[in-house]
Amino acid sequence: MMDMHVHSVFSYDGKAEIEEIIEECHKKGLERFCVTDHYEYEDGKLAHGFNYEEYAVTMEKFGLPRGVELGWDGIGEVELPGEFDFVLLGVHKFKEKAPAEELVTDYLERTLYVVKNVEFHALAHLDYPARYVQVDFRVREDLVEEVLEYLVKNGKVLEVNTAGLFKHGKPNPDFWTLEMYWDMGGRFITLGSDAHDPLDVARGFEEVLSVLKERFRFELVFVDGGRILSKTLR
Repeated sequence: MMDMHVHSVFSYDGKAEIEEIIEECHKKGLERFCVTDHYEYEDGKLAHGFNYEEYAVTMEKFGLPRGVELGWDGIGEVELPGEFDFVLLGVHKFKEKAPAEELVTDYLERTLYVVKNVEFHALAHLDYPARYVQVDFRVREDLVEEVLEYLVKNGKVLEVNTAGLFKHGKPNPDFWTLEMYWDMGGRFITLGSDAHDPLDVARGFEEVLSVLKERFRFELVFVDGGRILSKTLR
């Protein structure tokens, strides 16, 4: 197993020391993991960052890849503070109180703009708002398809985020989206727990993997020695 979405104390909302994450990964038998702390832009300004120099030194100390979750709402411009081996792109802004179709439309249009205007490796939790409000992203299946099409055509990776299981009973994105991605020729995914507490590393992986292995033959993407690699999920 490989967890490519883990937060540490370098994130504004993280609780896990790097040593605690490493210990938990060893306990759970993870082959690899990547710390992807928040670097978040909102309304054209850096809302949440971290000390890149200290972060880079820490990752080197423990022999870990340098990962980041770059959050952007599509307003203004973004700039990362240094070099990263793995950039996970997350869109977190959505119209929480809007009617369902308006919320979904705005979120997916925003996501489509963001993926086209920043460099990244993998797109995180595509239907993120479904964690917090009751919405069905199939109301704008056409826009979901546009986002997936861009990923496939441009060699980007789709994250399967298991945190949704503990919010609304489904991964992000939902399995129907993964079926669409597969049918469109999408083959590359990452698995991410979105853990902010060390005990949550790889949480939900077994449940999601049982479905993925039954339905698909995705390539599971990971970082090794600063290189982006993959292995077939069996």
